[in-house]
Amino acid sequence: MKPDSEHEYTTYPRRFDSYKWYKPILVGLIFFILLAVFNLGLVDLITKLLFGAVDESTGYDNMDFFSAAGAFKNGIAAACVVPFMFIAALIVRDRPISSYLSSMGGWRWGVFLKTFVAAFVILGIPTIVMHLVEGRTGDIRFTIGGFILLTLLAPLQGFGEELSFRSYIVQTVSSWFMLPVAGIIVQMLIFTAIHPYNIVGRVEIAVSAILYAVICMYTKGLEAGSALHIINNMSEIYIVGIGFGAITAEQTVPSIAVNIFFKILFLAFIVLADKKFHWFDEVKYDDVEQFNSRLKVKR
Repeated sequence: MKPDSEHEYTTYPRRFDSYKWYKPILVGLIFFILLAVFNLGLVDLITKLLFGAVDESTGYDNMDFFSAAGAFKNGIAAACVVPFMFIAALIVRDRPISSYLSSMGGWRWGVFLKTFVAAFVILGIPTIVMHLVEGRTGDIRFTIGGFILLTLLAPLQGFGEELSFRSYIVQTVSSWFMLPVAGIIVQMLIFTAIHPYNIVGRVEIAVSAILYAVICMYTKGLEAGSALHIINNMSEIYIVGIGFGAITAEQTVPSIAVNIFFKILFLAFIVLADKKFHWFDEVKYDDVEQFNSRLKVKR
């Protein structure tokens, strides 16, 4: 990792004068209450009102990402993580939202767009080509409404997982113990536990969780990891939606080995881009000084 401790991402919350160890727990409680209320009833009700049907899938093998109702329910159930996390953070007011996104003054669109293109070239295109070479496995599953809704909601799904795991969990645990590896391990264990794959698939999820976290640490923000995560999810879903490959919990060693290889290749590209082009060095603004100054005025 780069030695610039002032912008070290995993323990960045400690730079704010309002930091208290228990405040992230309050953020988490509010977040989980909002998430539970929404996912235990409201999402089905809204889907039923809008589309007249609700996806009743019980796992990856029969999950519907392709009809309008399925894409909406499964997409919004994950995308809602983003507003709920921000709402919880704003209620507790322990630190600015920008500090969840990066330790460089908030979300960096330039970093995201460049790494999104890189992720598509390094991971997305090979994934699509491999499925095309394997041949058609079924009919086109997308409806027009499903395709539009998936395109709108799937990016928020990938970003939402990065926000909750590589931001909230990594920063919280790392700041408690002043030990980044603690945050990485905890988020990896939880991230693996919530994905209902077979043992082989869980290995891929665990390794991916570590790689996403390392990318986040190295780039000092969520942008590059979110770009890779979004491409990883969307390239698989899109190709299955047009009749190639399948979304299944029964992963194989060759399939996960290929996926992990391309993610490691992306990490290598990130290191190269940093050393050659300094993509991740720009500080947007000093959110620490700004936040702490306002806090002193209020006191």
